[in-house]
Amino acid sequence: MIKIIIYLGPSLPVDEAKKILSSDAKREVTYAPPIKRGDIPKAASDGYNIIGIIDGIFFRESAVSPRELMEILKSNIKIYGSSSMGALRASELDRYGMIGVGQIYKWYKDGTLNSDDEVALSFDSEEFIPISEPLINIRETIKKALEERIITKIESELILESAKKLYFPDRRWNKIIELTEKKIGKDLSKFSKFIENSRVDVKKQDAILLLKKIDDDSK
Repeated sequence: MIKIIIYLGPSLPVDEAKKILSSDAKREVTYAPPIKRGDIPKAASDGYNIIGIIDGIFFRESAVSPRELMEILKSNIKIYGSSSMGALRASELDRYGMIGVGQIYKWYKDGTLNSDDEVALSFDSEEFIPISEPLINIRETIKKALEERIITKIESELILESAKKLYFPDRRWNKIIELTEKKIGKDLSKFSKFIENSRVDVKKQDAILLLKKIDDDSK
């Protein structure tokens, strides 16, 4: 029996995750809250063969360390990472065997992204519902809006500037737009409507890719 544990929080609802990767006759799949320091040794001692890291704790408790992951990578346990904390650690440890999945992992790996702040967000600690918007999703939503001519180049730069000035728990679209409107003296209702219908969620996309990858590899 293959034992799989996935550390998941605000990047993707668990009920959606289970539609992609779930227990069956050959494997037992467990979904756990965002990973923190100390969880990996416990998962190994509990007999998990595959570990998937999507979300993790950044500030409220100690983050999972590269060292504890490296120790587990010396065994036959496979560790996958994507989307958030998983993408960060995979970009650091793929040379030691950690398997990185998704666009955010690639951006950290090639240096396009270099700060934890890009994927950090505030979320409800019980239901893991996002309260703020991660900077990486903001960047990609602005880029898409610019490509579709919803906003101008100058507006795109000012929206991103407003977002970056906010501390990560305060990055919410209504606040970002309000700050930008004050700067430019112009209504951004067209962009607000775009966000409602077409915002980009790279973290969710990458979480789905990780689950599909583990699903394929564990069949």
